[in-house]
Amino acid sequence: MQLDTQTTIFMICFVYLMLHGAIWLALLEYRSFQVKLWCVSGMISGGAVVLLAIRGSVPDVVFFYVAQFLMLIGNWGRMVALRMYLLPSPQDTAFRVYTVVNTAYFAVFCYLIYFHQAEWEALLLFNGFYALLCFDYFRIGEQLNQQQPSLGARLLMWAGLSLSVTLGVRTLGVSLLGDVHDIYAPTWDQAIMIVGQFTAITLSNIAFLRIFLEIAERQKMAMTHELAVTNERAEAIRKTSIDLKKLLQEREEIIRQLAIFNKTAGMGALVACLAHELNQPLTSIQLNAELIDSALLDTGTDANADSTVKEAMRDLMKDNQRAATIIKTLRNMFGSGRKLMSTFDLNALANDVLLLCKSKLNSNHIALKVDLHPEATMITGDKSQLQQVLLNLITNAADALTLDTSKQKRITLRTQLQGDRVLLTVTDNGSGIAPEIAASIFELLRTNKEDGMGIGLWLSRTIVETHQGTIDFVTDTNSGTTFTVNLPATTGPMIY
Repeated sequence: MQLDTQTTIFMICFVYLMLHGAIWLALLEYRSFQVKLWCVSGMISGGAVVLLAIRGSVPDVVFFYVAQFLMLIGNWGRMVALRMYLLPSPQDTAFRVYTVVNTAYFAVFCYLIYFHQAEWEALLLFNGFYALLCFDYFRIGEQLNQQQPSLGARLLMWAGLSLSVTLGVRTLGVSLLGDVHDIYAPTWDQAIMIVGQFTAITLSNIAFLRIFLEIAERQKMAMTHELAVTNERAEAIRKTSIDLKKLLQEREEIIRQLAIFNKTAGMGALVACLAHELNQPLTSIQLNAELIDSALLDTGTDANADSTVKEAMRDLMKDNQRAATIIKTLRNMFGSGRKLMSTFDLNALANDVLLLCKSKLNSNHIALKVDLHPEATMITGDKSQLQQVLLNLITNAADALTLDTSKQKRITLRTQLQGDRVLLTVTDNGSGIAPEIAASIFELLRTNKEDGMGIGLWLSRTIVETHQGTIDFVTDTNSGTTFTVNLPATTGPMIY
């Protein structure tokens, strides 16, 4: 009967090795440290069972000390591997308890054998210790089942109960004997323990495999879901990007159309200015031409020899150039509306725009003071658009002064250089901007003029901001209003 019991223990060892080896091969592709720890620990326990089954064939030191140590290492490794399923919840305390309890058990066991040769007490301690220790299988399975109910967690709970109950029965059987002469005796408690070992080892390995695959499947599903969500977000971002691009294109087109509309709306006033401004140089051209013609016909005088003719010719060219400048400025301002970038002097732009405004200022008896920076104020941008901005500011300043007859009306135009910025200011000495409209003066379709459209200042700000600049104002009921346009200066050659 002794051989039968030992043979049965060898079969337990075979189950240990076969199941743990099969799990290792089945999960090899995952390259998991947890799987390796479980399988290696199980094989170590299997080796310990072999040593425990062949007492008499190996020295007692191997049977009592080496086999016990290997059994502790194997159980410690498998329980650590199981607790890794509970991560990321803290497990450090449990790992320390395992280490301390196993060390204490091994020390007491060695003490009983080495100093007292108390084999019965040692066998009692062995079975009782593992009956308590293996109950942690049940606790781990219970915690896993609470987190996520699963077959694997329930199998682990049954494995833990099977180990603890059958080892507990074996402990009871050993305690009833009061002594032990043959640890391989085929007693009823030995039989229950062996059946429990077969059942528990099988269930625990199936449970480990099931739990691992269940978690892997949940992670796979979570990754698939996250990938689907990410793809949906990417598609939404792509659609949003396309929609945003369309909106920006539509915004640019709206601004372009409003710029053209703003030009068209201002045509009436500018036509009057144009007629007045061109009338003077053209009248002078006509008079000078008649004078030259009369001098040449009546006296037969050489045109180069007569000082009167020479003076008339100079005036003729001057007036002709003035008319050409006005026409060129108007042509630029009333172009197609397409953005044409160039580098130019803001002082020159100011002089061109003032040619168009002088008639309106003179007719409204508005004094104009021009204070341009002595050096070139070079900027890069769309000259036509910035001409509109300045023309709009001067027109608004003139409109603010039109009805005021209580004092000398005055507009000051100034350009300045401040580091890498160019400042353009337009100041009037009117009664300022009413507080109720000051906060919304740059908003679209907001105006306090009876014939205004509420486009000019909004469009001016939009143009300035697209040139990486700013436009703001300060106003006072006593000193008037100052609009300041701040633009980046161009200090080097531009590449288009």
